[in-house]
Amino acid sequence: MSSNAKIRSQQLITGIINDRNFINSLYDSAQGSFKSYLMRFFNAENTDGTLSISDLRRNVSSRDYDLFRSVLNQFSKPLVTDEEGSLRLDKAKKIAGLDKQNLLNAITSIIIAAHSKKVSNYLGNSLVNEYQYAMNFQEREARAMGYSSANDYTDTQIMQQADTLLKQKNYGLTVDQRIWIKNDKLTNQTNDAVNKGLMIGITQAYMVNKLFKEFTTSPNSVATIFNKTKNFYKNQLINQEKTRFGTTAANDVFNRYQVSMLNWNLASTHSHSDMCDDLAQGSPYAESDYPNQPHWGCICFPSPAYKK
Repeated sequence: MSSNAKIRSQQLITGIINDRNFINSLYDSAQGSFKSYLMRFFNAENTDGTLSISDLRRNVSSRDYDLFRSVLNQFSKPLVTDEEGSLRLDKAKKIAGLDKQNLLNAITSIIIAAHSKKVSNYLGNSLVNEYQYAMNFQEREARAMGYSSANDYTDTQIMQQADTLLKQKNYGLTVDQRIWIKNDKLTNQTNDAVNKGLMIGITQAYMVNKLFKEFTTSPNSVATIFNKTKNFYKNQLINQEKTRFGTTAANDVFNRYQVSMLNWNLASTHSHSDMCDDLAQGSPYAESDYPNQPHWGCICFPSPAYKK
């Protein structure tokens, strides 16, 4: 692996870690906001230390409408101008006035949707940057290995290519669509967990031992539901899309520079021996013989090898 490839590998891994941490922080914020509004309902509506369906199956009051307006002021702005976000916002508005339970569900939906929109914006920008980083690295390596191209891109052209790739479907869905599908699942499961709790009766002990209990497989744990969402990004979406953007940029360079030989570069976090080590040892490969990624989540990457 060249020194540039080592730097590129570290850059890739650092970007993935930063993505995971930032998206985790967004969903932690969403969970925290949801919990604070649930506590408002708990403190305002229960009369005996237990919040139940009977407490919330009542008409909303003027105070409730004021609360909902404050939620809209705090969370609706990023949703109004987004097609997918506005659909979720409108749906929440339609149920908010039915009764107090639906108001709580609507508030939860808006909070989660607002944070999902932030995830979409952040991850989109991160993937566009990844495309630029990969393109710049592959071009430097191609030139260093003796290749040349008569067709160079401007920064604007690279950005346009990345934006186009972001809108393309992978596994039948765009990045944005996959985020909103995950948003809906998170929203439905969170509201289901609360509604089931209301049927039993939500007490302080129930919140500690059930609703917000960590490290449990219970579908009634909101903490577990949010952790599963974060794991979806950690274990699936981020790696898949970073790899897709990096590979697309690399293939573009290989075509323009007519790269004939490729190296297999291990990810900088590769701390154990597996089939990827064998593939790296087998470098360089003819461009037409370059192996496919051998396992799920692989973030090893190609780079130009010396021209033969």
